[in-house]
Amino acid sequence: MIDWDGLRRGKFYDLAAGLPLILWFGLGVVKMRPNLVANARALLVEPDDLLLNLRFFALLASAAFNLLLIYLVVVRTEPVRRASGLLPRACGFAGTFLGVGILQLKPAALSLSWQAAAAALIFIGALGSAIVLARLGKSFSIMPEARKLVTDGPYAYARHPLYAVEFITLAGIAIQFAQPWATLLALGVVLLQIARTVFEERVLTAAYPEYESYRARVKRFGLL
Repeated sequence: MIDWDGLRRGKFYDLAAGLPLILWFGLGVVKMRPNLVANARALLVEPDDLLLNLRFFALLASAAFNLLLIYLVVVRTEPVRRASGLLPRACGFAGTFLGVGILQLKPAALSLSWQAAAAALIFIGALGSAIVLARLGKSFSIMPEARKLVTDGPYAYARHPLYAVEFITLAGIAIQFAQPWATLLALGVVLLQIARTVFEERVLTAAYPEYESYRARVKRFGLL
């Protein structure tokens, strides 16, 4: 008789569940490559161009973030507890991928200052995400799951620092696609991520009793 519970807790199942994420972010890196190469070549000609520098490093940080995500999905530890029910999983999935819908909208015609602001926000958010992910390490998860309790580094200042810096990236992307749909999608992502934190914290509290005291002293996003 097959031990389905044991199978679901195993590494193979966890890796199979993460395969769509690996393919998605791998495709993202492939799609970034032409623009990254084009910006690098343009910088060789105009190394002092501020906007070119911002665009290049924003893309570079985004590509590094995607590659780090792929690596962490492969090497992450098996979860010790998962959220039950469809709603937590739906929030985790939609909160991760809904923001990509903004990229399907028509780009806005921006002034140089707004282009620079958008690129700066994307760079700061992507770099911050990579730093937080590096600290989160093998505890990384898309769905509300408990793999390991991390409370130091960026997590000493915010219970969900990854979402906080992702909001910065989201703001930069929404500026580049300045239209009502972009704003609605961005707000949808923010609301889903907030709901996602609620489900994640329920799982973490159930798995780690000490999480309750951590939650009492550290704000959700650092400022809120």
